[in-house]
Amino acid sequence: MDHLQSTLKRLSSIGVSVTAQKELPYGVQLSLERSDGHCKVNLYHSKKKGRSTVQAGGDAELLGVVMGEVSPAAITALSVPEGLRAGSDEAGKGDYFGPLVVAATACRRDTAKALTAMGAADSKKLSSAKIRELYERITEMPDVKYAVYSVSPADYNRLFSNFRMKGRNSLDTLAMAHGKVFEKLFSEKQEPSAVIIDKFCKIERLQPWLSVKSATVELRVRAEDSEPVVAAASIIARSVYIHELERLSSIYGVDLKPGAGASVDRIGKELVRLHGSGVLFDTAKVHFANTGRITNLDLTGLSNL
Repeated sequence: MDHLQSTLKRLSSIGVSVTAQKELPYGVQLSLERSDGHCKVNLYHSKKKGRSTVQAGGDAELLGVVMGEVSPAAITALSVPEGLRAGSDEAGKGDYFGPLVVAATACRRDTAKALTAMGAADSKKLSSAKIRELYERITEMPDVKYAVYSVSPADYNRLFSNFRMKGRNSLDTLAMAHGKVFEKLFSEKQEPSAVIIDKFCKIERLQPWLSVKSATVELRVRAEDSEPVVAAASIIARSVYIHELERLSSIYGVDLKPGAGASVDRIGKELVRLHGSGVLFDTAKVHFANTGRITNLDLTGLSNL
């Protein structure tokens, strides 16, 4: 496995030795040792998901060093050309309650490596506590530019209704939000050399909204796994989403949760019992099927309650 051999070489170059290897489905687990600690990492590779490196326990400081050297995001950070590199990701897209939040970050190569070393990764793989911790650290880094575009549930529902009347859908709402966040990020006319967006649609849907015209734009599947600026954007977006969901919970006295499953339906029914069905327009994305299940109404074709 080329991935394994290159990883072993990189680990050796920083004084980390491999004490054991364990075969895993689609990968291998490495037990690692340095004078100041022990840790384990899992290396995975498949045609469908590509390469990934996952922490598997041990000394936190050593894990940070290792991930900063051998994760796909770290290797990307080292191999990209000099210049300002930007990325974006969203949170709340598939969650019934709460806003749609899109974040973008931009930095240069050395800072991208530092993001990976501190543990920046796909926010869906991190605990809420870890997301908050990394949000604070990333947003305080002087060499990281960032911007957030948050669409409240009420604004989202109005936008979705307007787009639908024009024959468009929720992907157009998301494309607009990604465009707006880059507009905020580069309001000083300092364009990046490259823009990487976690892929959710074709470039034709995004292009009309993108204000960055001179940059190379790449839509990449699971970009947060391989691109540090997208991983950082994922963390910022999720942290803002969690904060806003908690704020809405406090306002309405119901503990709103992410997701769109049966447990969310139960929460929605309690919310409606306390405040009436109109509350959903201000707390949720009402075009989701959850609205019909919560209100026991057939809302096909309706834009709001």
